[in-house]
Amino acid sequence: METSLAKPKVLGASITSTNEGIDKISYLPDEILHNILSFLYIFYVVQLSILSKRWNYICRTMPYLHFDIIRFGNERVKRLWDWQLAEKFKDFINWVLISQCATNTSLACFKLCSSNFFDKMAIFRWIRVITKRNVRELVLSICLDEPFELPYCVVTCESLQVLKLQLSGDMLKLPNHLGFCQLKLLHLEKVELSNEHLTSSLFSTCPHLEKLILGDCTFGAMTVLDIASTSLVYVYLVNYINNGQSYINCSVKISCPNLKVLKYGAPMAKDIIIENPFSIEIVHIFFYDPDDHIKEIGMLVHKMIKNVHSTSALKLCMGSVSGLYSVSHEVRNFPVTFYKLKSLKLTVGIDEFCMQVMILLLKHSPNLEVLNLFSDENFGWDENWRLHDPSESIVCLESHLKLIKLAGFKYEENEMELLRFFLKNARVLEKLIVVWADYADILEEASEVVLKYPRTSSHVVVTFLDVNPKSKSHYLHSVF
Repeated sequence: METSLAKPKVLGASITSTNEGIDKISYLPDEILHNILSFLYIFYVVQLSILSKRWNYICRTMPYLHFDIIRFGNERVKRLWDWQLAEKFKDFINWVLISQCATNTSLACFKLCSSNFFDKMAIFRWIRVITKRNVRELVLSICLDEPFELPYCVVTCESLQVLKLQLSGDMLKLPNHLGFCQLKLLHLEKVELSNEHLTSSLFSTCPHLEKLILGDCTFGAMTVLDIASTSLVYVYLVNYINNGQSYINCSVKISCPNLKVLKYGAPMAKDIIIENPFSIEIVHIFFYDPDDHIKEIGMLVHKMIKNVHSTSALKLCMGSVSGLYSVSHEVRNFPVTFYKLKSLKLTVGIDEFCMQVMILLLKHSPNLEVLNLFSDENFGWDENWRLHDPSESIVCLESHLKLIKLAGFKYEENEMELLRFFLKNARVLEKLIVVWADYADILEEASEVVLKYPRTSSHVVVTFLDVNPKSKSHYLHSVF
């Protein structure tokens, strides 16, 4: 194996002066240079190889290879037909891989974004090459317009720790024998999974799999998406392209006794079953469904959270909150008591329905420290309706709640009433953040004012994001 050129023993006084014309970057260790170059497209990395023998060596031992045909076409071979571009890109990949063969360098990451320009045989050849080089992370974003059969060399690659597949809706065919011995993260994007048994085996036979992400995936004729693993600690199911049929005909079953994070952002599944939920600490639920399913959503949300007693952070969408209200009088033990819950985030309407659910959750979260509300649609409430009965105790407001963030506010009377409620009842509140709807994405421009409670000697820092002082004073006057 070729070694790099000798470096100075001390990168000190002899090369500290830029007036001496010393190239300090070239004297950096190989690992640091490789890490810096990993942020560049591989074409630019190859261009550096002509600078010197040192840079030629650095490029030929580059462990991060990112090939993107779109970037390649924009930067290198403009005004070519698609087939010419594909051939140029294929030659470029072959040249890079061949030029690195003599160095026998292990690959930290190999990424290929090729759209539908290549047949699968070319892709399979490259995959065989990089698996022999002990690749640790493999990312494929391809479109074959036909089923993609996962190469067996990927399954048996003993060095592979991260696998990300984006197939543009193509079916993923799995081998009958699965054996990812070191895989820690599996991310499938726009993949069709069709075999229940092999899909279940894919998750359960990876002894070190810790993180699973299924994004915009479809499930064909599958009736159960079975996720069972003793090693998984993070599961995220997300579907933004609203493939409702993929979920409405398929149940989701999760049996992961060591799971800590569960995120669900997709259309409502036929059923969601969570077994052994006692280790889950973070739960995010976001359903993409119309209002006519609100009651079914409420039953499903209640079913998902009622046994998750170890949850420290809970996030619910507006559909989930509205759904919980619709079933609040029909289910027993609603809501359950979350003794370990420290952070609660809700997307709500500042109306009677959502506010009742919020109050119920506050009452049953005695140790809550952080409350984050995002105001979506406001319908207000009847002037005779009371947000809270003063005779009823809310423990977290009296002894634990220290931070409240209210985002998406529109300067409406019911929102000001909510502010008055928190300022009056949150006895240990330290900071209140108000984000106007027009500035929901602006976090760096903020003004702060320290308020002295009219009822106590305590103080609270109130932060108004991107509000000018005159408007702020008028708003504070309205609140108080």
